[in-house]
Amino acid sequence: MRSIALVPGLLCCLLFQVINVDAQDIGKITISLELKNATLEEAFNKIENLTTLKFNYETSGIAGIKGINYRQTNVTVKKVLSDLLSHTSLQYEQVQNYILIKRTKTRSSKTVTIYGFVTAVNSGESLIGATVSITGDKTYSSVTNAYGFYSLTVPADDYMFSCSYVGFQDLETPIAAYETHRNNIELVTKESDALQAVMVTTSGKKSIVQSPITGSHQLKISDIKKIAMAGGEPDVLKSLQFLPGIQTSNEGTTNLSVRGGSYDENLILLDEAPVYNPSHTLGFFSAFNTDALKDVSIYKGVFPARYGGRLSSVIDIRMKEGNSREQAVAGGIGLLASRLTWEGPIKKNKSSFILSARYSNIGGLLNLGNSVHFIDARTSKNKVSFYDLNAKFNTVLSAKDRFYLSAYTGHDDFFLALLDNSRLMKWGNTTVTARWNHVFNPELFANTSLLYSNYNYSYVTLSDSRDFTWSAYLRELTLKTDLDWNINTKNLVKFGTGVTLQDVLPAKTEPGKISNTKEVSLNNRSSFQLFAYVDYEQKIGKPISISYGLRATEFAALGDALVYRYNADTTAVIDSTWYPKGKIIQSYFGAEPKITARVLLTSTSSLKFAYGRNYQFQHLLTNSSVGLPTDIWVPSDTYFKPQYSDQFTTGAYKTFNNNSWEASMELYYRKSYHIIDFRDNADIFLNNKIETQILPGQAKGYGLEFMLKKNKGRSNGWLSYTYSRALRQVNGVNNNKWYPPTYDHRHNFSLVFNHEVSKRLNFSANFVYRSGGHVTIPEGTYLFRRTRFLYYSDRNGYMLPAYHRLDISAVWAEKFKARRKWQGEWVLSVYNVYNRKNAFALFVSQDPYNLDTVKASEVYLTGIFPTIAYNFKF
Repeated sequence: MRSIALVPGLLCCLLFQVINVDAQDIGKITISLELKNATLEEAFNKIENLTTLKFNYETSGIAGIKGINYRQTNVTVKKVLSDLLSHTSLQYEQVQNYILIKRTKTRSSKTVTIYGFVTAVNSGESLIGATVSITGDKTYSSVTNAYGFYSLTVPADDYMFSCSYVGFQDLETPIAAYETHRNNIELVTKESDALQAVMVTTSGKKSIVQSPITGSHQLKISDIKKIAMAGGEPDVLKSLQFLPGIQTSNEGTTNLSVRGGSYDENLILLDEAPVYNPSHTLGFFSAFNTDALKDVSIYKGVFPARYGGRLSSVIDIRMKEGNSREQAVAGGIGLLASRLTWEGPIKKNKSSFILSARYSNIGGLLNLGNSVHFIDARTSKNKVSFYDLNAKFNTVLSAKDRFYLSAYTGHDDFFLALLDNSRLMKWGNTTVTARWNHVFNPELFANTSLLYSNYNYSYVTLSDSRDFTWSAYLRELTLKTDLDWNINTKNLVKFGTGVTLQDVLPAKTEPGKISNTKEVSLNNRSSFQLFAYVDYEQKIGKPISISYGLRATEFAALGDALVYRYNADTTAVIDSTWYPKGKIIQSYFGAEPKITARVLLTSTSSLKFAYGRNYQFQHLLTNSSVGLPTDIWVPSDTYFKPQYSDQFTTGAYKTFNNNSWEASMELYYRKSYHIIDFRDNADIFLNNKIETQILPGQAKGYGLEFMLKKNKGRSNGWLSYTYSRALRQVNGVNNNKWYPPTYDHRHNFSLVFNHEVSKRLNFSANFVYRSGGHVTIPEGTYLFRRTRFLYYSDRNGYMLPAYHRLDISAVWAEKFKARRKWQGEWVLSVYNVYNRKNAFALFVSQDPYNLDTVKASEVYLTGIFPTIAYNFKF
């Protein structure tokens, strides 16, 4: 339409006042009008075509008003204009046959709150970390929380509302913010390959430059599925190992060492419930089926105060909610594992479910290979298998209330004659999470959770001479409430409180049918925790943002228990006290202050500084008398004091080319106290005085982490490098000198590369190099009273050879057919392409033919390992 400038338009109107005295009143002119996704200018054009009216306006004043859907029959033009302009800051005035469109000059001083949920239009899944912005004279932004909820408080006015999320089309629409109201958003998935239609990420579009948090990373589930893995089975925890500051000690394991911490110092959550053993087949797979997941994030060192109970990191994993729009089935058939997922609505757009299962029987493959003499597996009776089951239900109770119920269970059977032919190990995790979301008002969001976790583990001896079953368990129950208070766009407060009860059976043995052994059980160790926290994120002007918080925990070790009192060197019992059930044996209080500051240098670069203290009220003991790793968790008590650590972090962050590239560098230093280690020649098997075998000490770690990441384009990925040191000092161990733990790796380099060759073919490769870990080995022998003994190096004084490996994979999607619901893809992967023999274990013994010498032999887990898998969806 031809627009007329406002001043000339007024002159024309005055002229029409003189010469046209028969102009019609718009309150009497009736029209029928239908608009579909139209701009305001297009609406004016249609009215002009239907009447003799002419519009005058400033083009720039209405340029952003679009997406209008409107339909009316036989209504007055006055009503149409009132409807079209009701949610804008525009007003109209009729001057003869001209309609003048003018902006309201007065602005209300009141503030209003726009709030709601952001979901995916095709599945109804809530989107965590979506960026929501309202733009007028200023831009106000927020990020959706763990349930897709957002809240923005702004001055009353007309704005452009926008919402963005990686893998989804950006949404932009005008919004009249004159009253507080709910504004739920549904985002449309970008076009992508058939099996990645629902692409979920934790990061939204909030840049690493803008976020005040240090040491945090997020991985999209779709990206995890593209990383080459053994057996073509995507793995959450192994994918995290490619990030800076995160590494593992051995080939294949999913146990993570984060910034020099032990793997027991990581808090791993599945829908908020802790998972104490997140591994299958001794760490070759993690316990998390990616088909059931939608969100994975990790915080290293200085993490938000809402998390607690660990020293090193938090890995927060969220399950999918289930498709509330339509039924969907997805799965995969692989050489090592197969999986199947079913999700759909119970009541469309209101309630949904998801069921997911995974099963693996690697032992059957080993036995088959042994039978046909393809591999030497020692026997055809190996038993290496596991299963996972995930289930979740959610429903909308009302406009302000939602309910979620999720559960996970997994179990392993492990007997591998190559490693240990005397024991069958079994272990499993079960978690249950019930959550209730409630919106008290547009600024205050609450979530109340009831969490249950059960980790049980055992082994059965296979020898006739020692026929018994050893077992242990850890059970935990937590009730907590978390609240998000969006005070305004510059102040966000998260606070909450909760209570945790824990019961641990350290060890128990039960005799077999032909055994002469007696049943023995150590006393249960029970504990209680009461905690509260507050996190405050505050923006101080544009360049500075500060996040600070405090977590306070009261911990108590409870009876019933018999507590011994020892002499000075704990070699003899001098007294004992019996504590009945529920009686407090020992209590501790831990305060955990945290602060992070971000300073913007430019719009694309920033500096960050952070300090945090973390407490851990649990200790992990590894039973050295068991041939395969068996972990014993014990809570703090009179002798096991809570561990705590202080960490300092600083970093520089930069984005390039409109966030297509990002780079970061972080320095950290951490000091830990009350860590534990075994005495030399410790015996902890069924020892009811386990505290006599343990010594307390301290630990420290420091390092430099670098990461360069490409986010956009057909080729993407990242490279990371970490230089780090981890050291321990325990009086009574290693002559009281500092020594490295087994997981101390000086250098760690990773490269992850993905390339979309075409819409149907995707190629990926990853490479990892890390310095060797540390072990304690004999350095020679000596003769004492005609008997020859081994003498050992310093604690962990021997460095293993460096570890490095290259993996590649290709994903070929079947040709997409719009009328066919079935969609499939083939995954071909090669693990350890150049057949590197990386050490899995080191065995040392005296030469039976020459007792003066010591022989050492390395055991490697696997060489080159090609696999094929097929994934499908319908």
